[in-house]
Amino acid sequence: MENKKYRLKPGYVLREIAGEHLAIPVTAENSTDIVVLNPVSALLWEALETEKTIEELAQIVCNNFDIDRDEAKTDITEFIESLVEKGVVI
Repeated sequence: MENKKYRLKPGYVLREIAGEHLAIPVTAENSTDIVVLNPVSALLWEALETEKTIEELAQIVCNNFDIDRDEAKTDITEFIESLVEKGVVI
């Protein structure tokens, strides 16, 4: 999974509304579920507009937040897996 590259499926927009980051589907093909994101997952969402590996995503998170790299990779892997299950990331 570490060498695999992931990216967002087209058809979502990221908006900040009332202090919350929301990923909103804009096409009928996508889930009708709005994805609520915290600051870290919003950063990842933006990074996933182009293909990235888990390692690349961990570097981005570690550059922006005070977090252990291994912990970041574990959390990012879980986040990516959840987005893959929802069909948001390919």
